[in-house]
Amino acid sequence: MNRFLSALRSSAALLAMGAAAAGFPVLAESLRLEYALTATLPEPAIATVLKNAIMGPLPDGSSLASLYAPAPRGVHLVEAAPQPVPVPIVSQAEAVALAAELPPVVPGADKASPAAAPAVAPATMPASAPTPVPAESTSIPSSSTASVPPPSAPQGGMAAADPPSAAAPMPPPVSNPTLAAAMAEVDRPTVPEPPVGATESLRDAIVAALKDNPDIQIALARQDDARYGVDEARAGYLPHLDLQAGWGRETVRNGSQARTGAFRTEATVTLSQNVWDFGVTINDIKRARASYRSAQWATRERIEGISYDITTAYLGVLGQQQLMALTEQEIAATKRILRIVTVQKELGLTTPADVGRAQTRLENVQSLLLDRRSQLEQARNAYRRLTNHLPARVVDLPPAGTTLPESADAAVSLMDTHSPRLAQAVQDRRSLDKQYDSQTGSVFFPRIGVMVQGNYREDVMGLTGRGNDARAMVTLSYKLFNGGADLAVRRRIGARLREADYELDRRRREVEQDIRIDYEALRAAREKIATIDAEIESATRVAELYRQQFREGRRTVFDLLDSQQLLFAAQANRVNNAIAMRAAEYRVLQKLGGLFDLVSGGEALPPLVVSAPGAED
Repeated sequence: MNRFLSALRSSAALLAMGAAAAGFPVLAESLRLEYALTATLPEPAIATVLKNAIMGPLPDGSSLASLYAPAPRGVHLVEAAPQPVPVPIVSQAEAVALAAELPPVVPGADKASPAAAPAVAPATMPASAPTPVPAESTSIPSSSTASVPPPSAPQGGMAAADPPSAAAPMPPPVSNPTLAAAMAEVDRPTVPEPPVGATESLRDAIVAALKDNPDIQIALARQDDARYGVDEARAGYLPHLDLQAGWGRETVRNGSQARTGAFRTEATVTLSQNVWDFGVTINDIKRARASYRSAQWATRERIEGISYDITTAYLGVLGQQQLMALTEQEIAATKRILRIVTVQKELGLTTPADVGRAQTRLENVQSLLLDRRSQLEQARNAYRRLTNHLPARVVDLPPAGTTLPESADAAVSLMDTHSPRLAQAVQDRRSLDKQYDSQTGSVFFPRIGVMVQGNYREDVMGLTGRGNDARAMVTLSYKLFNGGADLAVRRRIGARLREADYELDRRRREVEQDIRIDYEALRAAREKIATIDAEIESATRVAELYRQQFREGRRTVFDLLDSQQLLFAAQANRVNNAIAMRAAEYRVLQKLGGLFDLVSGGEALPPLVVSAPGAED
């Protein structure tokens, strides 16, 4: 507010000098007088005086706004016919009294309060508001003796004066509640922050993400489909009971006999049992079981993939937290060095340049802290993208320990039975193999069974009355020829079986290669542990020795800062290596299907099936 009023005072002085130069002595004298008054008035009184000076009329009937306001392009305002009453220049005491009566301005008010009107009446306006009319130029009042071009907007934030149509008291700016609400909605965080001090449970986050993941629900639905397929195939071993009944009008004529019409009623009950089909049913059951196990392995593979993604994001947050803590420690250590250098400079033991070097290093580390904080927020947002919530305080995860095979060869020997990706391909190949065997038995061998049937008839083929019969038989059915369709189906299954063989070989190569690459990264990370620990120990001794030698004047501030930087760089390297080693261990466990069991502490996976969207409809 003080800057704005200073700008107003300066603008009033400039306007006064401009008026004097342009040949307006009355206006210049008035502005000089008002400027002198405003130099000692309080802020509300200054606002009142300047408002009356700018918006009120001059002694010749014109206004300052009409002289200096830029006119709209192509239009001019019609001059008001009545001459308004001049505005008197108030004294300092009157201005203070007027300012005391002014209520505070409330931002966003729609209407001007009646109590806000000043005691001195403003310039009177005609009853009808002026209407703009088209014109090529803007007319200048007749009292002007020279052409005065409209001035440019003054510096310091002072806006150009309003045209005469705006001579009425301006209402406060109207707020836009819709825009304010929209901006508040944008500023409001979409995902709430976790409670302070809470610990993030990785297992609960993974389970919640699995329930919300459409891919998991799709895999579970396919798994249920395959499970019900086993029941369908097993039904081939169970007896089948069928009922057929009918009633209707029948007309019969045998040779030269008269036509006979009657209502016919009949019913048939049939019980059939498969005795031997040369492996068709048993192979169908084995095929369905292999498909079900394949669906289970597919679900497990997806669970392990999501668990690894979330665990990796969790490790990213953990690593960034530790790096930011190291950077904060480095800032504290650099501040201690800066205090030491400052004291030595005051004692005349060093130069101001050394203090500047320490201050520069401190600023560099503070800039690094900002980068670390940004990387931490990026890691937290990556975790939120997978879990739909921001992580609370993360803690160190358990190491793989004995659950991890000792070598890559040991892990490769387990992949046929433990790798979800490879086991799924194995079961797919087994399912096709059993389907091929089932189709072979259906094409080349008969089906032997037992059938028990009972019939009830009334007035069948004429007025024959009621009749019942029953039979029990051993049946044999054989497909002699159906155009070669069964043989073509068998050949199609053979082609898919050949494809499954190559798919199994491809997946085995991919899984083995991934496992060996992960073990190589794990070996390198483990070998770097001893080197990094030795580097940290050596850097710690060097930093302490350089600090002592610097106090004795045998080391420069450059040596001291470099030793400190090397120490924290080695500690950051240890954090990054630990995260990389843990990630390599978890990748191996993911390939072998044991990651979720590790991060969940051996706790069983709860039911994950949820209702599909719109299932209630």
